[in-house]
This record gives sequence, structure tokens and C-alpha cells, in this order.
Amino acid sequence: MDLFSHALLPYLLGNFFKRNKKEITAFVLGGIAPDFDVFLVWINSFYPTFFLIVHRGITHTLFFGFFTALAVLYLATREKVRSRVQKFISFETSFSKRTAVFAYAGVLVHLFLDYVTTRGVPVFYPFETARYSAEVFFYTDIYLTILSLIFIILLYKKYVQKEAATKILIIFLVVFAVLGALRLTEKNSAENAIQDPGIKLYPTMSPFDWYAVGQDAGNIRIYEFNGTLRYNETFSRMTVISQGEALDDALLRAGELPQVKMFKWRAYAVAVNASFDNGSWLIEYYDPLQRKMLRGTFFAFRRAVADFGSVKVRVEKEKAFVY
Repeated sequence: MDLFSHALLPYLLGNFFKRNKKEITAFVLGGIAPDFDVFLVWINSFYPTFFLIVHRGITHTLFFGFFTALAVLYLATREKVRSRVQKFISFETSFSKRTAVFAYAGVLVHLFLDYVTTRGVPVFYPFETARYSAEVFFYTDIYLTILSLIFIILLYKKYVQKEAATKILIIFLVVFAVLGALRLTEKNSAENAIQDPGIKLYPTMSPFDWYAVGQDAGNIRIYEFNGTLRYNETFSRMTVISQGEALDDALLRAGELPQVKMFKWRAYAVAVNASFDNGSWLIEYYDPLQRKMLRGTFFAFRRAVADFGSVKVRVEKEKAFVY
């Protein structure tokens, strides 16, 4: 979900349950705290690691989310930070056991909102790296984003009184439920049309359009559903463009790279192109569904997210590196 929804829902819930200002502030800070991972992702540029230092990674967990909330809450209580923020927003902060509980409650709300979106969150990391997702909403739902932004502006500008927060909460939850029910209905229709438990469905920005991915030992099949199921394309899981020696060893070495592990963790599906050139293997790992999604988008956007759609590795004898 978007940052606006992550901040708005804890605020509305805090007002509904008549919490004091410090508790509501902690609740909201916890609600946005996991997305502070945007200040950590640069680490992978200098020191690639599979420690899930990515967006919706390490901070989006039950364990590390708690410490993330504490860190954000603590920073918000520092005089320099508080005085600067109070120029724009009226809030009160304190660092105590009680506010820590509310901050962690905000994290739980955040994890739930991200859980209902595509690809979800690694809730139980570091005990397991699996991501959990209901695959109902797209990564960011444009309707909820706009609605949340409008409500935040109305509350911030005091066009509506604080007492109206309960009505706003009801409207938000009703819209959330209606959109969710619509998406679940369409998803159920797609599942009935496919009738194959091996095919996984993924939402798009439109509640009426869904992608479906089927995989077997040799191929990855992409489908689209919009009232009717439509087959689109088949991708080979492994394409060897030019032959060479010891491909299995090369794949094993490439697979140990943290960049490749991270790519596989984030991908909907993984296909491989391999070619042998001057004694080296050139191996490209790519996500067929993500590649399909990017077709027709702006060139600048495709370039910006290119690293998410594929990763290229060169394997020279016993050495593998991303290029």
C-alpha cells in the first residue's frame, strides 16, 4: 500500500479508540516506520547481500519491524527532529513502554495492508524468507491512494473537525472492503475459468484485469484474465543460446551470488538465458511476468526498473560476478 494509507489508518483508529495525542503519534509513526527502508536500500549498491535490505524486506517483518518502530519513535522524540517536524504538523511524542506498544501496533497495521497486496511481505524473517501475500490488491491501489490523500488534506487543513475522524474511518473501511470484495470476486472468476491449482494469479492496477502464471519443468506460461481467460505467451525456463562446457557448474556459482538470490526472491517467476563466449558463460536471469507487465510503459520507466526485471552474470572459470 501507499504511504498515505499507512499513515491515515492508524491515525483514524487511534482517534476512534480515543487514544491520547502521544499514543496516536506513536501509532502513526509505527504505521509508516517500515517504509523507512528506502533509506537503507543503497547498502546493496556498495555491499550486495541477501539480508533483505530492500523495500518490503527486513523492516517489513514481525521481528525487525519492532526495532524499526522503536528507532523511528526514538528519533521522533529528539529535539532537533521534533522541532523541525512541528513546524508543519502538530504532534506530541514520548519514548516509553506504552508508546512503544502503539508504535508496534502501527507496524502490524502496515504489515496487514502490505500483506493484501501483490508479493506481500516476509513476515517471519529471519526465521524464514518466504513472503506471504493474499494477492488481492496491486502493489499500490490508486483508488485508496487518492482517497487517503484527500482525507489527509482535509484533516490537515482542518476542513473537517477531528470529531469527523470516525466517519472518515467508516468511509475508508467501506471503500477498502468494497474494492477488496470486487477484486476477490474477479479473482474467483479467474480461478474458475482456469481450473488449475498449479496456476497462480496476480492482480494488476485494474480490479478487472489479472495475470496468471503457470509453470512446469520446461516452460513458464503467461495468461491474462479480463472476464475471459486469454493465453499470451510461453517462455522457456532455460534457453541456451550458444553451447559451452560445464553449464551446471556455472549456474551453481552464479546462483550463489547475493544479487541472484535477491532477484529470485523478488521475482514472480524466473527464466534463464545462457550463452558461452570466449571461455565464459553469460547468464541472464529474468522475470517473464515483469517483462510482460513493462511492455507498453514509458521507456524512462522501463529503464528505471530494469534492475528489478533481470540480472546478468558472467562466470569465468571459478569466478562469478554481476555485470
